[in-house]
Amino acid sequence: MLCSILVSLCLPFGAHAAPLYTVSISGAGSLTSLLTEHLEINRRRTADAMSEDEIRRLVATTPSQIRSLLATEGYFSPTVSSDLDQQSTPWVARFTVTLGPSTRIESVNIEFTGDITEKHPQRITELRNAWELKVGDPFQQGKWDKAKNSLLKDLLNRDYPAASITQSEARIEPSTNSAALTVVVDSGPAFTFGEMQIDGLKRYSRDMVEKLNPIKPGEPYSQEKLNELQARVQETGYFRSAFATIDANPEHPNNVVIKLDLTENERRRLSLGIGFSTDSGARGQIKWMDRHFLGRDWRLESELRGDRDTRVLGGDVYFPTLRNDWRPSVGAHYEYTDSAGEINNKFRTGVRLSSPDKSDEKVWALGFLADRQRIGEDFANDREAFIASFIYTRRRVDNLLTPTRGHYASLEINGGPAGIINKENFIRVVGRGTWLSPTYKRFQAVLRAQVGQVFGANSDTVPGDLLFRTGGDQTVRGYAYNTLGVPLDGAIVGGTNTAVVSAELVYKITPEWGAAIFTDAGNAANSWDGFRLKQGSGVGARWLSPIGAVNLDLAYGHETKETRLHFSVGYGF
Repeated sequence: MLCSILVSLCLPFGAHAAPLYTVSISGAGSLTSLLTEHLEINRRRTADAMSEDEIRRLVATTPSQIRSLLATEGYFSPTVSSDLDQQSTPWVARFTVTLGPSTRIESVNIEFTGDITEKHPQRITELRNAWELKVGDPFQQGKWDKAKNSLLKDLLNRDYPAASITQSEARIEPSTNSAALTVVVDSGPAFTFGEMQIDGLKRYSRDMVEKLNPIKPGEPYSQEKLNELQARVQETGYFRSAFATIDANPEHPNNVVIKLDLTENERRRLSLGIGFSTDSGARGQIKWMDRHFLGRDWRLESELRGDRDTRVLGGDVYFPTLRNDWRPSVGAHYEYTDSAGEINNKFRTGVRLSSPDKSDEKVWALGFLADRQRIGEDFANDREAFIASFIYTRRRVDNLLTPTRGHYASLEINGGPAGIINKENFIRVVGRGTWLSPTYKRFQAVLRAQVGQVFGANSDTVPGDLLFRTGGDQTVRGYAYNTLGVPLDGAIVGGTNTAVVSAELVYKITPEWGAAIFTDAGNAANSWDGFRLKQGSGVGARWLSPIGAVNLDLAYGHETKETRLHFSVGYGF
């Protein structure tokens, strides 16, 4: 008995250790990474207790796997030779690939059945023209699948939610290295919207939700309209979730009921938070929200927040949407700032009217701003302004919360006449833009720009919130927050002119992680005469998190000749 126990304990130590091996692939060119990532023999290189027979089996089966993987890229007649070098330490499994000619698309035949042939014949032409795989292109399985999905998605998202692909064939002819593609799509009937059915309302009024609905009964079906309804409802802050759907039953396509399922938020909420940024250090905040303020469907959002340089106390009241879907709000805020040697005690209050469309958002506002500017012990300046504002923001991104491609552009105009409050007539204009390029071979470009000017007034008479300073995590990296501006008595204060540009190149290591190189340049001044951009450059890491792009950057300020670490979430401007 003792002997058998000793034998069983000793066997793992006496067994022959699995030989180590490496994998070498030649001749596959740019497709080497595809093979390296998916071949079983490569994935199992670090497996424990692998026998010599198992390694030989993997070497024998790998050529077949290589041919299958190459077929997805349009190479249907490659030759693959294999060799296992057991004289080397570690062993080397070598595979030599001759790709042969790639398969090209010889013909594309896209046919349609269903209502689209009678009701939207022009759209058939548009869909065929938008087909991504053209005659003469290389055939690749991934692009073939993507093209079919894009074709079907176009129909599902607009007019035809019951559409389907009834036939799909890629006929490969090895003798000519050609592919004949055939797709038959049944659009089904064209759908129209009906009335809205709301489930989940307990605390808040149905009338408030119905005012948010952008869809009129009888309108053609559109997934974009359903998404807009969801976004409008969820943005009110009254609901934790909102899902708008229809029953895409092809037997009942007319006036289909819109089902809106809601999960309500609690009426009142106290929240505490802490945070950190490289611009302003540690941050703490207290927020109080009342979604039934003064017994009405008014939403009060108030906060007390403080960090190294700033203290904020204020609140906003958001009212239910008007019949034209615009949303009014009022607010008042006090803010204390101590930045770059300038101390400001600020007060602002105003009313706003915001449009419902986030893709082309418009905001009209009236506001009163006042501040007391102090520099050192001797200088103090009181500034006030009564302004009217218009802000237009154009958003063309794939996702409003976590964009990965597309662009933002905005134009902001503020102004006020001379009178009791304003010391001078003035107009302030600011333009901003951000562009996220599509990813090409794992590379993506991010470009930003901003330009602004105050006309008719100077920095002595205009409150600091209407002037310009720059520098920091999301403007000009390599410089501390708001340290680029107008020098005054040892401090940096806001100027009447600004310009900022930024260019960044990101390499996607994985879909979520990337590495970046960038250069920023910007400044603020009281005149364009002698205006000089100050540059910062560096490298960074990128993480596409559920809350947006998380950026960690190491930047060098060319003017200060210093290196700074920057941390931010999202994109600037």
